Amino acid sequence: MSSDRNVPVLRAYLILGHLLFFGLFALAYIHMPTRVVHVDSAFQIFKWIHVPGVGVEAHRFTAVVPQLLVKAVATTGAPLHVLLTVASLAHVLVPYLLYVFIAYGLRLPWIALGLVLAQVLCTRLTFYGIVLEANYLLSYPFLLAALVSGPLMRSRKPLVLVAVPAALFLVLLVHPVGFIAAVFVLVLLYLRGHTARPVLLALIGLSAVWPLIFRVLFQPTAYEADLYASTGVGLEALASFFTLPGWRFLIDHTVHFTTHYLAFWVALIVLLVVLLRQRAYLQLTWIVASVAGFIALHVLTYHAGETAMMMEKNFVPMAAFVALPLLLQFERLSPRNAWFALVPFTLVLFLQFRGISFASRPTGERLAKIRALVDELHARGVHKACATPQQLDERGLHIHWAMAFETLLLSALDGREASLTVVVREECPPGTTTADLSGLIPEGELCGNGTSWFRLPVGPYAVLSAQGSIR
Repeated sequence: MSSDRNVPVLRAYLILGHLLFFGLFALAYIHMPTRVVHVDSAFQIFKWIHVPGVGVEAHRFTAVVPQLLVKAVATTGAPLHVLLTVASLAHVLVPYLLYVFIAYGLRLPWIALGLVLAQVLCTRLTFYGIVLEANYLLSYPFLLAALVSGPLMRSRKPLVLVAVPAALFLVLLVHPVGFIAAVFVLVLLYLRGHTARPVLLALIGLSAVWPLIFRVLFQPTAYEADLYASTGVGLEALASFFTLPGWRFLIDHTVHFTTHYLAFWVALIVLLVVLLRQRAYLQLTWIVASVAGFIALHVLTYHAGETAMMMEKNFVPMAAFVALPLLLQFERLSPRNAWFALVPFTLVLFLQFRGISFASRPTGERLAKIRALVDELHARGVHKACATPQQLDERGLHIHWAMAFETLLLSALDGREASLTVVVREECPPGTTTADLSGLIPEGELCGNGTSWFRLPVGPYAVLSAQGSIR
């Protein structure tokens, strides 16, 4: 089918893409507190506002766009709720801008629609973990695919030969498994008969050896080093693969606890049947190997299990392994068949969007418990409190390391003077007059005069007793 955006059926698909993003923007706005006051998100977003300069987490250089937007708005002196709203919306804005650019700038609407499907195909809880860099692997690879499929197919001009590697590095530098997504996209396009095969082979080679180059250039963080070691240990558990938490997570959220991954498996089966009928055996083999290998890698690496959101995060990027080749097949449909295909496409987007909306409940429950703690401390006139891990466990707050930042962001939404923080220690900081945030961020200026958005009092911490009272 023609890629002319004026074809009525294609226009209907593109409008549907805009509607999905409109819905995601609405959820990001409505659930802003839930999305920003959540463990890693609270810690990183607080740093965006409070710490000068641009911070890069774990060498993930191309994940800084939302941070830059927040810092730009902060220079205007905007209130905290505006900054946090910008942070929440920015993580939807990035893929939406790429959708518009690919569909209307590069005029490759079917690749753009693959990006649309990828946003929801494997996403539910991770929509509320907005600083998880794996989310960028639902959009950056599609820009790479579009530049390779469009400009590089038609031209070898210097601008094109600069733009394509730039798009590749967007993928490689956003997450440790970005090289897998890049290799998948480039090999897929190679197998589809790309004209610039020497260039593609060079890009595939660079992507394949990127982990080694990256290891030489940048020292892995302690977290990444632990994951490398965990993968090695996980190989020893290969015999019990189908009983490991990662595999059980996929199955349980396909047919037992939820049907979250059902759409992914159905889309994969449809794609494989289409490729089988076309006798595109190499593409079929590549897609099956990529999906199976990606699942195996993460099941073995996280053989000891993880929280639900982090477990889901591991499998989010594989949405691109199905969405991109599937929507490229849509381009082959006649207008009549494309109208028929619009029905299941719409149904999948709606059901997956509905799942994302409902997933606000578990993260919202955590926010409600933090709000109850903040309200209790406000009622007692306490702005700096210390609690033990056991005390927070009893309140149903089981992830503690970022509690100081979660409570500070949530309380400061009520105004600078309402700022309070709860640090988690077995023993309260003795005689502390400034904020004790484990040296994770510059602390001193939060107390006394404070900043434009936060102000804590000078003085010691109050201790949260076992009964929940303050002493």
